[in-house]
Amino acid sequence: MIAAVALGTTALVGVAGGAIAADDGRVNIADRFIASGPAAVASTGVHASLSDMVEAVGPSVVQIQVKPAALQALPFEPTQFGSDDSELADRLGQLFGFGMQDRHGQFEAPQRQGPQRGSLGSGFIVDASGIVITNNHVVNGADRVTVQMSDGREFSGRVLGRDAKIDVAVVKIDGKGRFTPIKWGDSDHIRVGDSVFAVGSPFGLGNTVTSGIVSARGREIGAGPYDDFLQVDAAINSGNSGGPLFDGAGRVVGVNTAIFSPTGGNVGIGFAIPAAMARKVALQIAQNGHVSRGRIGVSLQDMSPEIARAMGSDVTKGALIAEVEDGGAAARSGLHRGDVVRRFGSRPVDNGRDLARAVAEARIGSIVPTQVVRDGRQVSLNLRIASETSGQS
Repeated sequence: MIAAVALGTTALVGVAGGAIAADDGRVNIADRFIASGPAAVASTGVHASLSDMVEAVGPSVVQIQVKPAALQALPFEPTQFGSDDSELADRLGQLFGFGMQDRHGQFEAPQRQGPQRGSLGSGFIVDASGIVITNNHVVNGADRVTVQMSDGREFSGRVLGRDAKIDVAVVKIDGKGRFTPIKWGDSDHIRVGDSVFAVGSPFGLGNTVTSGIVSARGREIGAGPYDDFLQVDAAINSGNSGGPLFDGAGRVVGVNTAIFSPTGGNVGIGFAIPAAMARKVALQIAQNGHVSRGRIGVSLQDMSPEIARAMGSDVTKGALIAEVEDGGAAARSGLHRGDVVRRFGSRPVDNGRDLARAVAEARIGSIVPTQVVRDGRQVSLNLRIASETSGQS
């Protein structure tokens, strides 16, 4: 089981739906929500000083407080892993719509503390009307939070919705005036070795800046079925959860979410949700109050040389269909147990995670040409994409 320190069971907690586009008459939120902008500072690469970047982005970073009555808020710790390295590598597969499976076929996820003792995390403003992105585990179980700005002002905020599988939540600040939104960066093309900077409220110390580099891309840490984390060595500590990870030009490329920590403190291995992934999920939440993903109803296992030998196959990459849900979209489309998916639409499939993400991002109701290997033969199928909705009651 994946280790987590001082965390409770993850719950998929819904909030009232309804499009945020109706809030404040904001019909065109998507245009502003997803638009990139000019860099906070003109230069890129390694900075002799971070002062210009910090000054530019500081007003966009907020502290998120969940304060149950008569209980003092405590810094919320990022999800922590590290009691057993083998646990991070042990992933047999996933059942679309059902989650990850451990070595015994049971659902497991990093356990997260609810707000019953109070929690404190970070977030960042993505729209001038006061739309804030944070982690689901920061606000899990809360309908309302307190949002503290970098200048000390405090506002009440309401949780518009959340997505436990990506660990993203969206909060709307209830306050008049315009707020300073961040600028989006390009997480799809950030490279290992690029400079990054984390800004947040570790241990309640607001607008704390730590710097480092991207240590790795595409990390799978067992946090959910769509893991695709950026690994960074910038210090991430209790209270940083939900805060932004900036590139060298002051654009957001990630949402700080988890740390690998055998000791419970920062050891230079942190994980951030890529901005491109967080932005897509947060936009759905802001518009609809929930997230809808494609699903086909299968359990997946990564193909490997060992499995190929056991099957008498020469196919060593792909997504092995370990189980097909009766009556599901995959079954109706002709996908069989034992098939190895190698291409989904225009996307190559090297492992189960590739297929999981591709299906989740596919348009619901669409039909996607899919290439599989069945009994040593290439077979073409047309998969119809069904719907999986999260973040609702």
